[in-house]
Amino acid sequence: MPLPKESYFVGNSASKKIISFVVLIAGIVGALIVLFGFTQTTPQIYYASGACLLLLTAIYYKLTYFIALELILLAEHGADLLGIGPILQVVLPILLSLQMLVYYLLSGQLNNIFRLIGVVGIALLSIGFSFQNNWIFLFGSLAVGIYALDNVYRGKYIALLWAILNLFFVFAMALVIIF
Repeated sequence: MPLPKESYFVGNSASKKIISFVVLIAGIVGALIVLFGFTQTTPQIYYASGACLLLLTAIYYKLTYFIALELILLAEHGADLLGIGPILQVVLPILLSLQMLVYYLLSGQLNNIFRLIGVVGIALLSIGFSFQNNWIFLFGSLAVGIYALDNVYRGKYIALLWAILNLFFVFAMALVIIF
């Protein structure tokens, strides 16, 4: 006789909900820190600290792409904070994005166009940060936002945090370019 299909949870489900809520709040605070850094003249420390909180959120919710996104952005902002030259500030994120692309190719996870758009978006976002080029930054944010919205559509609702953040950057960069 087959065993009944049941799910068991060892532990308190209320504590799991509290932890999930706290991690979500940490991600929101991280996004707000990044947005605050957007208004500063030297935003790298804000971007790095906000990316740390967003990384925590991505790790908790097991979002591989967003973990890589935050690690790449942390590497780029860390290089900027450490005063590494602009060439390495561009090469480092591009190589990490290329490594991410190879990972997705070898693991067979590059099965939809949105993931490719997202990987290219990370590279463009990093290049836009390094060169302080508004057009490149706009297209990188747009690509990451599109990928995040695709994740939301596929049921990973926490990706809405990255979608809102990056689409805000898209609109802000569009306003900067227009005016």
